[in-house]
Amino acid sequence: MKRRSTGPSALTVDVVIHRDRGQCAWCGDRPDGERGTGWSIHHRRPRGMGGTRRDDANSPANLVLLCGSGTTGCHFIAESQRGDAYYRGVLVRFNDDPSQVAIDHAVHGWCWLTDDGEAVTEPPMEAA
Repeated sequence: MKRRSTGPSALTVDVVIHRDRGQCAWCGDRPDGERGTGWSIHHRRPRGMGGTRRDDANSPANLVLLCGSGTTGCHFIAESQRGDAYYRGVLVRFNDDPSQVAIDHAVHGWCWLTDDGEAVTEPPMEAA
């Protein structure tokens, strides 16, 4: 039985990398190497075991480029120093809308990430 993909599409990954200017959202360095080891696309609102069925799980507002993997680099730091990651908006609480939570982004400074792949300095209008 083929595993169901729970990650972002290749197009969404490209949008996130472009928005983040190819730099780690945590430290600002340019990651190198292969995806999954040298760099990764991090879900701000954790997917949980086996992925998630939420429509916005793989939206650009919920994703950032981080160096390393879940066990190395800044991705590891974000996962292991969760208090700081929540404060900086790199992690978002399960019931929060990532597009409504500001992030201290190494490239853009404090900003909001939008579902269309932008980083904006004003909070977006909340969906009705």
